[in-house]
Amino acid sequence: MPQLPSGQYVEIMSERSRFHARRLKLRVSANTPHQQLYPLVDILIDPTNNTHGCRGCTTFSGHTLADRNWLNQWEDKDRRFFLDWIREESQVRIIEQARSRLLAERGVTKEELHDYPQLLYSSLKNRIEQLPMQRAPAEQWKRTLLNMRREGIRREELDWSGLPEFLSHNDDKKTISKETLLEAFKLSRITPQLSNELECDVSCRMPYDEVAQRIPGYQLQMAGYPVGEEDIGVVRFRNTEYSYRVGVVRLRGRSLIGEAERWFVLGPYGRVITARGSTSPFFASSHTALQAADEHARESHRVRPRLNYSTTYEYMSLQGGEEYREWLVTLPDYHRSHFTAHYQERNVLLHIRTKIRQTEQGERVLFIEELQSDWQQAVARYGLHSGIPPAPFRKEWASLALKLMLLHAAKLDLDGIAWTDAEVHQLRYDREMGPLQQLYDHEIPQLLTRIARPWQLKVQSGEFRTRSPWLHAARCNECWKVEGGHGSFVTRPRYDKQQALAVIERHSKALTMSLPMMRLPGEMKQQILQQGLPLFGETLQIN
Repeated sequence: MPQLPSGQYVEIMSERSRFHARRLKLRVSANTPHQQLYPLVDILIDPTNNTHGCRGCTTFSGHTLADRNWLNQWEDKDRRFFLDWIREESQVRIIEQARSRLLAERGVTKEELHDYPQLLYSSLKNRIEQLPMQRAPAEQWKRTLLNMRREGIRREELDWSGLPEFLSHNDDKKTISKETLLEAFKLSRITPQLSNELECDVSCRMPYDEVAQRIPGYQLQMAGYPVGEEDIGVVRFRNTEYSYRVGVVRLRGRSLIGEAERWFVLGPYGRVITARGSTSPFFASSHTALQAADEHARESHRVRPRLNYSTTYEYMSLQGGEEYREWLVTLPDYHRSHFTAHYQERNVLLHIRTKIRQTEQGERVLFIEELQSDWQQAVARYGLHSGIPPAPFRKEWASLALKLMLLHAAKLDLDGIAWTDAEVHQLRYDREMGPLQQLYDHEIPQLLTRIARPWQLKVQSGEFRTRSPWLHAARCNECWKVEGGHGSFVTRPRYDKQQALAVIERHSKALTMSLPMMRLPGEMKQQILQQGLPLFGETLQIN
């Protein structure tokens, strides 16, 4: 992180290149000149003007390398230093990452929106609507709202409603009707939006089931493969939609240790599929065999690109489970803008990562792998005078996340909701993390218990089959490494992501973990879907 002659620390990053490309409607190709990538690269600054150059103390300046008007406001010596610095080889690589991100095989193309936020009601508005009082002076309305606060309405909900400001501006009126007061009630600025990112698989890969199905040698002979009658074929991947089978030949039924692999592809009607331009019916690896099957399907069946749920951070989850999802809670109508390094979207209030897991007793539960609010963390770290806009739901963001996930679990009719405890996260990150212990071991159980109070539910535990989380993958430039065990296990950064995950699985033993869980009765699921949950607080209005 360079320090400008004036003492300011700056950085550049290309993680939000997709966001800028969509915003500016820019199309990037392999031949796009280097400097035309500047609008895609953010400039980060240190808002605290620290003098120690701590990495991680920077935040978005709101400008890119293309914002010349802003750069021209710098002192001449700072501007010259910075322009020379971004021409260095290491910074050129960062800028060029914007190109590689946009030309990547898989790219985020759209999002799936959910209607769960529409089931979050305002307790304050409901209380006002139930008041018998129809008209009153502004001061009386203020006292009424103050009494509501004393009776459980959250101050933040009252502040964001705009009612205190409205009443202060209308002190001169003799009376204000309840209808006029409700018309002034506005929470639209902080109405959350819940979405999942979707990725387009432009390579048109077919989905495969991993199987272990035996095919006798004579059947392979009938298909046209030069194998012996004692040889055995084992199908390892199967696509049922288009009837493709990918497998490997075991000579005389033996294992392949020490021998070259011979992979085969059987298409529809048992047809032999070969690589384009090759005279051999076999493939040297499962990867090349699957590629050939996908290519044949594209040409023969016009297989179209598929939209899949984003799995960017799945590697940070416990092993096992299914239906992995990355959820974003954003504030699209908030009057100020904030961006984080993890996601390209504007005003991401928090993100959630979940899977559906099964307990040892067969219960299907929504399992929360992680809750996090980068926005709230940035405000807590730098303060409100750092240029970071204040985030709504300052003390309510975890509660908001849990209510949205409870609605999702109820809609899927799952048996409960569970989550990782602080010990799992501390093993994963290989260090003690006090704030995580407070969130996962104390705050989440307390919040769920308060929400479920009408049904007298308590946090219990569930048994889940997984693997020890003592190792984790870490990215180093363009490669990945594996580390953990307080430094007892460290590899060189030489893997891609899938290879790193394979190393973790090989060195992590299978076990059963007892993790916190709340079981959800059918009555609760039905009631919260019909009547909703409060936007602020955990006191439900049950009819």
